[in-house]
Amino acid sequence: MKMMKIALLGTAALAAVSVSARADELSDLKAQIEALNARVASVETAPSVPAGYQLLTVSEGAASQIPGLEADRHMGKTATVISIMPTADAPATTSVEITGLVRAALVMDENSGDRTVDVDGPGVLLPTVSNIDANGNNLDADDLSIRTRGQIVISGKTETSVGEVGAKISLRANETGFGDPSVISNEQWGYWSVTDELTFGGGYTGSLSGIGYGYDGKCNCYLTDNASAGYGHGDTTQFRLSYSSGPIGFAIALEDDESTGSKNDDLGVAAEMKFSGDTFSGEISGGFWESDDAWVGLGVGFQVEMFSVSMSAGAGELDNEDFWKANVLASANLSEAVHAEVGFNYADFDNRFEEFAVIAGIYYDPVSQLTLGLEAEYIETDGYDQLAGVGTDVTDSEELRVDFVSVFRF
Repeated sequence: MKMMKIALLGTAALAAVSVSARADELSDLKAQIEALNARVASVETAPSVPAGYQLLTVSEGAASQIPGLEADRHMGKTATVISIMPTADAPATTSVEITGLVRAALVMDENSGDRTVDVDGPGVLLPTVSNIDANGNNLDADDLSIRTRGQIVISGKTETSVGEVGAKISLRANETGFGDPSVISNEQWGYWSVTDELTFGGGYTGSLSGIGYGYDGKCNCYLTDNASAGYGHGDTTQFRLSYSSGPIGFAIALEDDESTGSKNDDLGVAAEMKFSGDTFSGEISGGFWESDDAWVGLGVGFQVEMFSVSMSAGAGELDNEDFWKANVLASANLSEAVHAEVGFNYADFDNRFEEFAVIAGIYYDPVSQLTLGLEAEYIETDGYDQLAGVGTDVTDSEELRVDFVSVFRF
């Protein structure tokens, strides 16, 4: 009997130990499952990045200024920024910025004028008058159209052991009416910041000989900058070396104007010197090309609270013809969201024409991503050309453009 009691007690003790062991195993298993669930959740929320990198971020930030280039005043001031942070043994940080816009405008063009050929040759007594210019264009032509543009700019930069290296590509498509627009690359640029002050760059962008002041250089003018107010050869392929220290900057470029289609293999050298202050800024720029084209220009700007005045003037030789130009642009911020401007330009090409132009615009920017504007430009041209051995070809014309423009950015 005693032995039976001992056996029963031993069996009960063994059962209790077994139940306790199973409870411990169940608790361990439950803890492992909870840890696994937490690990899966962490993996699902972690960003997917390339091997060797530890963090990828997509955010909105201020659009970077490419060293040695002027900012595109029509693009937005903010950009979508994609940044990849490396691990300790990976290459340097790389960031990519993307900005874009779509522009739509209702445009009214009204042109009028007369062409008079004053012939003093034998057998002709009176001048002939018509509304067709020397190129066969009708000087009396009106047009109402809707014009659009889409543009996207992608730029990237990487901090390397020899300084910042980056590139910028701009793609643009224009359209009027029905059709499939052609996409062009209106700017490609690469650069190397050798030091904080010195930058070497190359690609296709605006000529360094242009002046970033006055009627052509500072106006908003989305569709109304059509007068002969600009300087330089437009956009060209080039190499450029820029130096900037504080408010002072210098640059020199080797340019090839063949890219504009206006000349054949016309290499040249352009240079500029700039000063940028809070209330006063200025620039001297110019260039010389193989075709003997050459000019120099001066631009100055004044900023006082909500008002600003920007002026430019220059002279030189273009296509074997002497010219000089002078213009001014005044602008004012009427409120935080409303901006107005008005400008005047005069250009005189000795052997071809003289031109007077007026520009005006008012723009509403409720946010940086949206612009609504009303623009107008009037151009009056008195053209003349000596017809060899015959007489004088005079073309007087007037052009008026008025447009409502809308710009949507991201």
